Amino acid sequence: MTTADPALDHFDGTLSATDVRRAHADMREACPVVHSDRHGGFDFLTRYADVRAALNGTEAFSSADGVRIPPSGVLPPIPALEFDEPEHSEWRRVLDGPLTPRAVRGLESVITEVVDLLIDDFATVGKADLVGQLTEPLPAIVIGRMIGLDQAEAVRARAVAAALFAAMGSEEFPARFTEFSEHTQRWLADRRENPRDDMLTELASGVVQGKEIDEAAATGLMLAYIVGGHHSTGSALGGLIRNVLTVPGLRDDLLTDRRGLPRVIEESLRLTTPLQLFARTLRCPVQFGDRELAAGGRVLLDLAAANRDPREFSDPETFDRGRTRNRHLSFGAGPHVCQGQHLARAELRIALGRLLDRLPDLSLDGEPVESGLVGGSLMTHFALPVAFTPEISA
Repeated sequence: MTTADPALDHFDGTLSATDVRRAHADMREACPVVHSDRHGGFDFLTRYADVRAALNGTEAFSSADGVRIPPSGVLPPIPALEFDEPEHSEWRRVLDGPLTPRAVRGLESVITEVVDLLIDDFATVGKADLVGQLTEPLPAIVIGRMIGLDQAEAVRARAVAAALFAAMGSEEFPARFTEFSEHTQRWLADRRENPRDDMLTELASGVVQGKEIDEAAATGLMLAYIVGGHHSTGSALGGLIRNVLTVPGLRDDLLTDRRGLPRVIEESLRLTTPLQLFARTLRCPVQFGDRELAAGGRVLLDLAAANRDPREFSDPETFDRGRTRNRHLSFGAGPHVCQGQHLARAELRIALGRLLDRLPDLSLDGEPVESGLVGGSLMTHFALPVAFTPEISA
């Protein structure tokens, strides 16, 4: 077992994506449990079998102390992410309405509309940075539309959410959270004065799916939707586009036949793993290899390391478009599996499909700029420059 602090400090913003991935691999191959004295002390779990067991083992692994190390100390508990049973299932029922497969199918026309509007802004130019012009705004606008914000409000919500997430672990975080809370309360106050047929109006009423919602809970729900559904999907979309444009022959294959797209999306999710680290608290002693972790201890589940574990995935560093056994953990697993996974997959499928339909010779136009860990958990792209034959404006 490694006793000194491992190479990875997940709040070290100076680490590159390469540094972070190397640290994931080094910890995973060192031993089943790697201890860190940082942030109050905790243990990393990095191997696939252990991480999956922890995600499924809610009797031993609690989410109620928060899924971040260290806890923010400011945020209300995020429904349903930071609750154990029975509250966890109650919150999932509240959140689930617009996120079921059926509801997402009904939202596909909105997703397509938003994608095309965003592509319209650069399609006649011949060049674009797809991060700023597509991958980042798309999920925020779609989520905003889903809960009842118009396009302009959704763009503002995106900016506030981005500032909040980036400030996690810093002294700026309380101020950014106050800003997010104030925006939420303004939206709810507006719906009390001007009710509509939307989710914000339901939140403003104080009762959702039969559950009473106070102001703190309403802010928590907005965090779950806007923050939770924005950055991870934007990261996944950037990774998907980059993989399609860099894996030899993949773009051209998809141009002629989209039947392989679902496997391409899952393999890209495995390799990119947008949100990489989630904490749990041990309810009881748990054994990993020759190490027993004590009750009350904190662990950080490293989904990114698990998704490249050679014990689970053959040739794990290679993008395998035909991978058939792909039980990646990018959406988690078990009772807390991501409720937004159906919406995220729909956005990935529709956005990439419309890009290929409209800009079939799309290619990279310079080196993509990838982040290290943002906010202690997210890996994403800061820039994704592309070039293509411009569309002819009508």
